[in-house]
Amino acid sequence: MEHQDLQAAFTQSQQELERAQQQIAELESLLAELPGIFERKFSQRLEPILERQRLLIAENERLQQGHPQLKPQSPERDEPLILPLQPEGRARVRPLWPEAA
Repeated sequence: MEHQDLQAAFTQSQQELERAQQQIAELESLLAELPGIFERKFSQRLEPILERQRLLIAENERLQQGHPQLKPQSPERDEPLILPLQPEGRARVRPLWPEAA
């Protein structure tokens, strides 16, 4: 009787081992897929941002073509742009659109 109990326990242990090995194989497979999943998710989230950036660049170029004063200034006018919303006394405010000379 003892031999049969040992044989049954051995068979049950083998089945559990096989299930555990199968589960490990499935988890390793999922783990191997993770970099691709993260890359796809990142690309999906990045896509609208890149599209918005492309549209903003195109709009900026369009505005610069229509308004020569909006084009980047020459290096000799390398002063920082300070918006008039800052409190007085912090810095000198320069106009957004310089007067035509």
